[in-house]
Amino acid sequence: MGRALRGQAMVEFIIILPVLILLIFGAIQIGFIYSAKTTLNYATFQAARLGAVNHATYSSMRRGLIRGLAPLYTSSASLTSLEGDVEAGIDSGGAKRDAQTEVDGYTRIIRLSPTSSQLEESGFAVELDDGTLAIPNDNLMYRPSGRVDGATIQDANLLKIRVQYCYKLMVPLVNKIIGSLSELSNTRQMSDYADYETFQDPRFADANEYYVDAASGVAADYGTLCGTRADGSEGFVIFAEAVVRMQSAAFDRDDDEDFEDRMCDGKYMVCP
Repeated sequence: MGRALRGQAMVEFIIILPVLILLIFGAIQIGFIYSAKTTLNYATFQAARLGAVNHATYSSMRRGLIRGLAPLYTSSASLTSLEGDVEAGIDSGGAKRDAQTEVDGYTRIIRLSPTSSQLEESGFAVELDDGTLAIPNDNLMYRPSGRVDGATIQDANLLKIRVQYCYKLMVPLVNKIIGSLSELSNTRQMSDYADYETFQDPRFADANEYYVDAASGVAADYGTLCGTRADGSEGFVIFAEAVVRMQSAAFDRDDDEDFEDRMCDGKYMVCP
């Protein structure tokens, strides 16, 4: 009997080993995702803070995102090499993995408030000398109490943004599995909408996000946001929201010439 049972433990170990490896690797990858989500929460708040004092422009919120995400991609111990980590970092695979590249290549800002309707002359906006439309930020107590999109001008002076970020999964084996789950999430919600056939991609979906995309005319697109990470199922979509009170007048366009084309373009920034 003893001879017949020889090697039993080895066989059982070999059978359970793949599952054990997946569990360990999965725990490591989930830890990385949690760290990225926590960092994105902070980065989104930084973006909203800078946007609040810089007219809610894309360039200012982009700057806040880069600052906030920098800790994820900073490895240098000296200040002299810190700039390289933020703007020109390289990962072990030879690809750029710095905060600036991540923000420009894999994030999208959705400005939930103020809305585009509120930033029109028929809404709350007034035209400045240079032709820019702006929502006044002064004497709010004495402003008219009319409503646009169900909100008053006081409400329109709350800057609310959502940031979508396609985070790269880096742990072997489980990255493909988790990435595929990110693509397939919330598929069942498509049938909840009468016009679900026009809703191109449910893989970002929750109810609020659906209506944001519908209002802006831009359907959430996993492939567009994740790029090559979508091709290899290595992207995992996370998002964060932040609300702050405006400390400057919200503008309908960006005063930074390098980024004026990205303001409300539907790819880098969505303005429903």
